[in-house]
Amino acid sequence: MSEITGEQLDQLNAHMAELVRVRNESNPAAKAADGGRYAAALDGTKEVADKLAEADIAKEDASRKAQKAEIAEAVKAALADLRLPSLAAALGPGPSTPQTRRNADAVISAHPALKAAFSDYVPGEFLSALTAVKNLGDGIDVERAQWGKAKLIELGAWEMDLPDKSQSYSLVGGDGKATLGATGATGGYVLPNNLVDTLIKPATQAAVYQSLVTVRNGVNVRGVDMPFRTGAPARATFQDWGATKENVDEAYGSYTATLGTIARVYDVGKQYLRFSAGSAETDVMDELTKAVILGENYYIIAGAGTGSVGTGDPTTGVYTALNARPGFKAAFAAASTTTVAGSFASACSTLMQNVAGNNRQITAIVVDHTTYFSATRQGSDTAGFWVDPAGGPTGFNVSPSGQLRYWQIPIYYDTNLGTNATTKIAIGAQWDVFKLFRGMEFRVDSTDVAGTRWDKNVVGFRGEEEIGFNAAAGVEVGAGFLLTSVIP
Repeated sequence: MSEITGEQLDQLNAHMAELVRVRNESNPAAKAADGGRYAAALDGTKEVADKLAEADIAKEDASRKAQKAEIAEAVKAALADLRLPSLAAALGPGPSTPQTRRNADAVISAHPALKAAFSDYVPGEFLSALTAVKNLGDGIDVERAQWGKAKLIELGAWEMDLPDKSQSYSLVGGDGKATLGATGATGGYVLPNNLVDTLIKPATQAAVYQSLVTVRNGVNVRGVDMPFRTGAPARATFQDWGATKENVDEAYGSYTATLGTIARVYDVGKQYLRFSAGSAETDVMDELTKAVILGENYYIIAGAGTGSVGTGDPTTGVYTALNARPGFKAAFAAASTTTVAGSFASACSTLMQNVAGNNRQITAIVVDHTTYFSATRQGSDTAGFWVDPAGGPTGFNVSPSGQLRYWQIPIYYDTNLGTNATTKIAIGAQWDVFKLFRGMEFRVDSTDVAGTRWDKNVVGFRGEEEIGFNAAAGVEVGAGFLLTSVIP
């Protein structure tokens, strides 16, 4: 079947219309006068109708062919979607101008590599910038070229001042130069930051006396009076019948533990506080806590007691009180490293003897760190070390936790006693007689407006506590004894 052209189809339709007009002519006289013409019109109508039918069939065949072609193209498109997109397709062709580069209605997805590197990457940015730099458009657009350069720098695809060129540029990799990440400019900025290990700080003396002395919390007053008997009760004596019995008076003394504030302030920049992700606050709180504990330790043992109410240091430490009273201290003159009589074990027995004379029992012995470790290496060539974990010949042993003991009495060392030439000493005491008074206890306050902190954009952290301690009352009743020169 030959295909009918559009022009032939138009002629057939015109001919058909004329034939139909003649056939349908309603004038009977005209039909009778020209019967042959009417018959011919009927025959011509049939012929033209057949040709029009053939044209319709041909048109239908062409329509089916077009539908088949359309279906084939749709199948090809569906198969193409099943394949991974190419890098160029993923990058996108790019918008025509920089102003439209962030079109939210873009249908092309960015390549995963670029989305991973730049969270706000928009499809087409790279190719748009590249074409802008190369002026691949209608004429030279300086402003657009500058935008393209800035975008390539932002995407890390631009290098300046290469070793073999002067004031030149190239895309990364264009000259065979590797991006090693050794410096910020060669990719180091992209690498994750270094991990930060736990902050390493100088070690501090552990809390020693808080577990030995008696602690009274919540004493919210300026001071505490501490009365004591000036002498021990004497024995009663025999009295004859009818004789006047012995009549004695009691005598009292009193000391005052004046509460004062121990405090410290740390100023920390707000930027440091924000960027450190909590590390700055943690470190400051740790420092302030340790500072107050160390303050308690120091004033319990070495408080000078020279301050009046509201001024200076109002505490009187155990060492200070013992050292000021000749009756409660002595020198250990026989100190020796190699003899039992001059050993630290002998010094400990001397301490126990002096405190027992006041009808008290030593609960712990505190020494400076030099004395402590000198004692552990004392001994003779024949008998060995006096200190033996299983119990040495002089009564020394070591507890499972590593605590040095003498006749089951624990021995502690305090580095506070290593200051002011207070070495080679030992203090034995019934420590619970001494009392530490705490006021409002430890607290931390902060401010960013006091003083000049607002102008300097810093935050001040203040840790403080009220304490009161006076060892003089305990010393007066014979609760402790100080021995000096306990090691050679």
